[in-house]
Amino acid sequence: MSIVEFAKNLFRFIYNLATGDDSISIESKYKYGSLLLTLISVVNTFFFLFLHNGGLFLFSLVSIAFYYLIQTLCSKKRFLLATNLTFIEIIIYSVFISSYYGNNLGFNLYMPALVVAVFYISSFLKDLKKPSTYAYVMSTVAGVAYLFSVLVKTNSTWLDTISPALKITILVFNVLICFFLIIAFSLLFTWEMKNNNALLAKKNEQLIEISSRDPLTGLANRRSMMENLNIYMHHLQKDNRMFSVILCDIDNFKKVNDNYGHDAGDKVLVTVADLITSQLRDTDFVCRWGGEEILIIIDGRLQTACAIAERIRSNIAATVVHHEGYNLNVTMTFGVTQALSSYRIENLIQVVDANLYYGKEHGKNQVVSEIPKS
Repeated sequence: MSIVEFAKNLFRFIYNLATGDDSISIESKYKYGSLLLTLISVVNTFFFLFLHNGGLFLFSLVSIAFYYLIQTLCSKKRFLLATNLTFIEIIIYSVFISSYYGNNLGFNLYMPALVVAVFYISSFLKDLKKPSTYAYVMSTVAGVAYLFSVLVKTNSTWLDTISPALKITILVFNVLICFFLIIAFSLLFTWEMKNNNALLAKKNEQLIEISSRDPLTGLANRRSMMENLNIYMHHLQKDNRMFSVILCDIDNFKKVNDNYGHDAGDKVLVTVADLITSQLRDTDFVCRWGGEEILIIIDGRLQTACAIAERIRSNIAATVVHHEGYNLNVTMTFGVTQALSSYRIENLIQVVDANLYYGKEHGKNQVVSEIPKS
């Protein structure tokens, strides 16, 4: 992989995290992380080659080979081992250079960056049994190593051979790298926490949607209808906002199942649900009340509800359901009533159910809004 390709892939990786792409795998995180550390080691190798420091040059070459090993471990999903070895290598690398050549070049700054890194890694590494304990222990080790690198005395005269401008250049490079790592890990952690929360909220919404919907017809279920009936009843009692209910039932539905099979019955239910939904307004509400019964809330008075029920009835009667070469004619009977502020929801359902029952017993395929007095 060329440097240009690496840079493009790294940018795409960070962009996907920032935009909430939840397909970023642990393998990708370790792959790009180890490649980035390899690139830093390559730059340091050229630094030491230019400075004619054979010991540090060889040390950096070993680091490059080491990160090739890390990539091999990651390809085998040995992530915890790869993390521990990388942590140890960075500690040794930073402490060795700082204790032997002094800390004026900023190589010991890699250790504070490790603190942010281990907390980020512990947030997603599944191999860890106690992520918080792991992060605190590793951070403590990094802190002790940093303190040692600051306090240790060096007897090396190699720094005296380097010009002040070059010392500042190396120091600035290391400072920039360490701040880049700290900022990058912090941003990644923040982005992932934000995206995980968004993903969790989305899944919760999906669960709520699933729990409130009938899986066959896609209509709201009985529980969701009860919630809406309470809301409409509240508005009626508080603001005198009138509403009506329609309870409808497919005529002779048992014969459809018995003669043509349950698949045919399901197709009839879905067709009826779609047709009813298409005839309603945004302010109305419909659910599968149970079996082949459908309950509708109409935002309006009884006359409006009766007109809508009649329109639905006539459209269903004119609809033919095609199933495996059979043409099924379907009709429905409708009970309609207007809610009163004195009603409880149970009373409302009893009234509309009685109207529906009367229609079923007296010819079916009709709209009944009032039972004639005998």
